[in-house]
Amino acid sequence: MDHSQEFLRICKKNGLRIDEGQFDLFRYYVRLLLDWNSKINLVSRRDVENIWFSHILHSLAPWFGLWLPSGWAVLDIGSGGGLPGIPLAILRSDLNILLLDSKEKKTKVLAEILSELKLRNVQVVNGRAEDVGRSGDYACRFSAVLARGVAPLTDLIRWARPFVCQRVGGLSEAELQRVEPGKRLLDAPSLLAWKGGDLEYEIKHASRSLPREKIEVLPLVIKGIQSPGLEEKQLVLISFG
Repeated sequence: MDHSQEFLRICKKNGLRIDEGQFDLFRYYVRLLLDWNSKINLVSRRDVENIWFSHILHSLAPWFGLWLPSGWAVLDIGSGGGLPGIPLAILRSDLNILLLDSKEKKTKVLAEILSELKLRNVQVVNGRAEDVGRSGDYACRFSAVLARGVAPLTDLIRWARPFVCQRVGGLSEAELQRVEPGKRLLDAPSLLAWKGGDLEYEIKHASRSLPREKIEVLPLVIKGIQSPGLEEKQLVLISFG
């Protein structure tokens, strides 16, 4: 069943503006994702019927209330089928996004998908985050790291730190004025993790192991949605000291 119109309605209700060109790209991306998923496991098969809500909307939901400054370099660790990096790239062509995954067959598919979508602001790299972060090409290159259902927080923080090891300078007045009303400007460097389940142990363990980092749990609020499952999801924001 095609839930694209319902997806568009919910985005609008939550203040996320999607123009016609972006909407066409989202629909094309979903078609490509479903086609490739029949050949290689990119997303859970049980979520295929609910892909618009479980994956596309879930990937975009943080941007109902958060804002990334124009020009930021953003890393998507464990991107899999391009989530959440590709939806963000469609939404924000002014960001530079790198999709990173350790499985070569997935990164080859991602390259094919990006070629079809003709997204110029996205690149793909195959490798393990803990190795790629130590390379000269990618260390200290990013302002923000995204990770959706990838690993425990302690691991994510350790993997992300080499990629974002320096602070970004202050924003210009013009850029500050671009922040949409009611949205929180994300600080750099930072890590945003999509998480589910009971986070108490993960957060306590990460806080003890990595006391320098500020860890904050953000509610994943989606107005007007009736699809079950997303109400248990949360966001964890880590600000690097």
